[in-house]
Amino acid sequence: MPEEFPTKIESDTQVSFTVDKFGLYAITVIASCEKHHDLKVEIDNEHQTFNTPQSWNGTNLKSLSKTVIFILTLEQGPHTLRLSPNSEAFIKKWSYRIIQNPQKVEFKIEEKSEDGNRRSWITFALINTSLKSITAEASVSWHLFDGDDIKLIVDNEIEKNAKSKLWKYWVWHAIPQQVLTGSKRQQKTFNKDLQQGAHYIEFWADKTPTLHIVTLDLGDYKPKRTPTVENPEWTGDFSDDIDRIILARALFGEARDTFVPDMVRVAIGWTIRNRVGDSRWPSTYHGVITEPSQYSSFNNDDQNRPYVENPLHSSLEIDREAWKNAYEVAEEIINNKIKDPTQGANHYYDDSINVPKWAEDETPTYSISYKNKFELNSSIFFYKL
Repeated sequence: MPEEFPTKIESDTQVSFTVDKFGLYAITVIASCEKHHDLKVEIDNEHQTFNTPQSWNGTNLKSLSKTVIFILTLEQGPHTLRLSPNSEAFIKKWSYRIIQNPQKVEFKIEEKSEDGNRRSWITFALINTSLKSITAEASVSWHLFDGDDIKLIVDNEIEKNAKSKLWKYWVWHAIPQQVLTGSKRQQKTFNKDLQQGAHYIEFWADKTPTLHIVTLDLGDYKPKRTPTVENPEWTGDFSDDIDRIILARALFGEARDTFVPDMVRVAIGWTIRNRVGDSRWPSTYHGVITEPSQYSSFNNDDQNRPYVENPLHSSLEIDREAWKNAYEVAEEIINNKIKDPTQGANHYYDDSINVPKWAEDETPTYSISYKNKFELNSSIFFYKL
């Protein structure tokens, strides 16, 4: 996208940007659409749809500008902003900044609305955060036969104006007497105490009010990093892992030895997936993998535990390649791109240990022989119990 604004777009337009550190960020997009035209924005390819609070509907907006501020957690590194118009849209500005204090997120808006009747104007899209309160400062004036008004909608519920029956749906409103007294500036606070999730704060404008400052209190919300294949370090809570990461950790921890063929990781991965689909075990990868005393590499005293917590703990390139391979295998198993070679197995053991009691009278459904890193012959046996 060119640096000059405004700019007209008629097809999907992607903007790339990089953040220096993990944290909570605000991404601001100011745009407009003509009647019967629409615009949606996707961040890192997260699906968004038209006709939602964080999109632009040219007909409803009466072709006037709308500002959307996304508040979300971003990982350190590259990200994408995809602007998708239905027909065409005008991008007037976009920017991003890190949020230092979630309990006092201040936006110095200082924006006067374009002259129009009852339309969405400024929207905050909170993505997976909590919301304790909203404080906003605005000015309204009276214009001969009509006055400025601002409506506030939080999660589709209109904030009521208890002091006025005539303007009960407009928490800031001008009155005819202001022809003599002039513009009136007021600060108001709205306590919400909303739990972590998706929340939408919409300021609607009638005529030309000015919104000066908006301050959001997200409570004690602490952004949580989601481990990725490039930055897999444990957050301290395995539930922060997506399925591909937690399964890759298990495959890496249980078969980190890169002399072990890929088929071993595939087979081990399928025993985990088979447990996920069996009512005798938890129904999630997290539940199966972190169940106590099931996978030794997840035991706190196991020599492989540091590699489970941070697969890039080792500086050896061979280990880094093994981690990438474990992630690729995990992704293919979850997406059903690799068939189950174990015939439904849900247990396994390596003959480097004594035969477990549960396997003494059982017949393996599958086995793999290989040479370990010491060039010794080893075998892994898989069982369906």
